[in-house]
Amino acid sequence: MGKFEEVYAINVNDKTEKKGNLTYLSWAFAWAEFKKVYPDASYKVNEFDGTFCSGNATMGYMVQTQVTAGDTTYEMWLPIMDMRNNAILQPKMTDVNKTIMRCLTKNLAMFGLGLYIYAGEDLPETPKDFEPITEKELHERWGVQDVVKTIKWYEKQLQVPFSEWGAEECESVRGVLSEQKTKREKKKEHSFEEE
Repeated sequence: MGKFEEVYAINVNDKTEKKGNLTYLSWAFAWAEFKKVYPDASYKVNEFDGTFCSGNATMGYMVQTQVTAGDTTYEMWLPIMDMRNNAILQPKMTDVNKTIMRCLTKNLAMFGLGLYIYAGEDLPETPKDFEPITEKELHERWGVQDVVKTIKWYEKQLQVPFSEWGAEECESVRGVLSEQKTKREKKKEHSFEEE
């Protein structure tokens, strides 16, 4: 078995997490597993004029990593994106940092580690069963009284406009609203019991 086949055969499924319709592999796990096969492996984050990203506020920014293992060096680029895979035109350092580590993980896939995760990355990313949250749902299903105020609050927390909420944002908001509704119902039951 060659090195590529050895790395490709590593099962990473239990170290992945789903975000919306995409699957992410933990960079820490990826690096640890890779170093078991290539103990002398090294990586580098390429710099551009003293920064770790290249691009502009019109098109967006990208980061680049390179991994050397054995006699082979692969480079990989990755754009800085939001949760919906849209380019971030004014990235913060946390956005740059997360993208660098995702880029490193993708770079390791060039050697075979978790390569199968990327097999469908060019397919449409919106889940077929995805239903965006509506104002009607907020009021009727979750009992939100001031829908406008609630939407503004969540927009601030998520840093994503209501009209652009994707599967991940909607799932997150529904989770919080469900917990709040359950607490309200329990509180109501408890007050009935005291009477």
